[in-house]
Amino acid sequence: MSAVEATAPGREVVPSAAARYATRAAVLVILLVAGLLRVPGLPYAPPGLNQDEAANAWNAYCLLKTGCDQFGVRWPIFYMRALGENRSTLFAYVLLPFQAVGGLNIWTTRLPAAIGGILTVLLTYWVGARLCGPLIGLLAAALLAINPTHIQLTRWGHEASVGPLLTLLPIAALLWAGFPFTDDPPRPRPGRALLAGLLAGVCCYGYPAARLYLPLFLTGCVLVTAAAWWQLLRPPTTIPLPPREGAGGGSKGRASDPLPALPLRGGGVLIRTLRTQRGLVSIAGLVVAVAATFGPLAYLHITQPEQIGRRGRNTWIWSASDPAVTRVGKVLGRYAEHFARNFLWRFGDTYEIPWTQGFGFVPVYLVPCVAIGLVVCVPRLRQSRAARVLLVALLLYPAGDCLNWHYTPNSLRSAVGLWGLILLAALGIRHTPGFLARRRLVATALVLGVTLGCAIVADEVRFVYDYFVRRPWRAQVYYGNHADLLVACDWLRPRLDDVDAVICTPIDFNQPYLIPLVALSYDPRRWFAEPREWRPDGEWDRWTRYGKFYFAYEAERAAILDKLKADPPRRPKRVIFILRENEPAPGEPAQRIIGPDGKTALVICDIRL
Repeated sequence: MSAVEATAPGREVVPSAAARYATRAAVLVILLVAGLLRVPGLPYAPPGLNQDEAANAWNAYCLLKTGCDQFGVRWPIFYMRALGENRSTLFAYVLLPFQAVGGLNIWTTRLPAAIGGILTVLLTYWVGARLCGPLIGLLAAALLAINPTHIQLTRWGHEASVGPLLTLLPIAALLWAGFPFTDDPPRPRPGRALLAGLLAGVCCYGYPAARLYLPLFLTGCVLVTAAAWWQLLRPPTTIPLPPREGAGGGSKGRASDPLPALPLRGGGVLIRTLRTQRGLVSIAGLVVAVAATFGPLAYLHITQPEQIGRRGRNTWIWSASDPAVTRVGKVLGRYAEHFARNFLWRFGDTYEIPWTQGFGFVPVYLVPCVAIGLVVCVPRLRQSRAARVLLVALLLYPAGDCLNWHYTPNSLRSAVGLWGLILLAALGIRHTPGFLARRRLVATALVLGVTLGCAIVADEVRFVYDYFVRRPWRAQVYYGNHADLLVACDWLRPRLDDVDAVICTPIDFNQPYLIPLVALSYDPRRWFAEPREWRPDGEWDRWTRYGKFYFAYEAERAAILDKLKADPPRRPKRVIFILRENEPAPGEPAQRIIGPDGKTALVICDIRL
């Protein structure tokens, strides 16, 4: 075993072509499992359509059809206004090709997230294999493929769904470019380095938690591998080496030399180039590419934080009156919560609308595996760059969720670092059997292996049943994702052309104006041509009208009806009301929508004025 293989955490070499084919087959099986858990039934699990999903889908559709977001801003780059906040734009652009093929609907809103999740599983294998060896890469990919947090994250159209992908892509690109994050000799390539820098910068235009995590993580990785980076920056150096023994003094370099040996005339003395300009050019290209892409975004955060960080500014975990010491204490306290048992493996994020309750951020069986992986890494930190990178991934995994409030640690933000925990868990699983076998505890290893397998199967069966069978019928999830309003839109669709107005209640809805836009595939050109009315309501926007649609409380409806009667006069008007059961109805219900709790969710009245 080479020195590199000995110092890398679990580094293994695939010995034969047969083993390579087996590895590829295993990767394909893992990707198939990942796809089966992420793609089927996307419109039904989760049920309904969340307002954040709808905002992304609608803005993307406006861009596709008109080149403007819903507020008329042409091709926004840094942020777009939606719901009252200024949101990142990258996910909206990811939706464009899917909408161009499949139109505006729930499928095209969620399918990019599912595909991104599958790609993240593939990249987890690739990064794990480069850092630690093919077997650990396979284990990590398999663990992520069946991970409940990642499955749920990648089955809905929130921009957080691609957060793990945005943080994993740049590290994969930097490994591909030959930078010294592994224990192999670095072989940087300028062209790939430029592409890696561009990709890292572009990924920062995605979900804000990824925007925070990614620069910290990459900076941490560079710092813990600084010696190798410094060697790449040093000018070319040559040293004389003794000639290799053999016929004629031999002018060929030793087989183990990572860099080519150059013959000297006279005396057969060899010169090995230890440093080349390629490292310097590669780092320069990386820096220029990152500066060109991430630089403008960072500048805007510095000069216009109240605009680009509008949502974050309203949710800091500290108050404006807190001194600096108190703010740092709150940040550190929130950081520590991500390693506490309540979040990490017992309950996870307790916000029920996006998350199935009763499942931790990682399954409980992975916690000891992560701990063992950490134990494997620590003794190798001095010798192994890969071990140090994994340690940085563990320590920084909560970085995207340490500045903003949520009544528990937020799984959407924390998931940007999920793959680091998964890689450490795979490392722990890989090394445990060998550790026990060397101590002649083969029976113990078998018992632990069977126990772990049973725990994985039991936990996965429980999650699949809860998420796909029970959860779609839970009242809080059903109502929180506007599933009742989607049913109303299905009833309305064949009647909409013959209707003069649709008056919908805002009661117990969150930004209800967005749901008909997606459910009815509303034409953005109509959106911009028809009357629209909105106003800020606290930190959110409240839309009260577009075209035929009105979103009004009971006290506001009389004025709407008077206006409809007067314009144009003496013509009967057909008006549809979508109301809660406890609101006064203007006539006999034409349709009642029953929720999963057996209660009337909505009443639809079809009247003529």
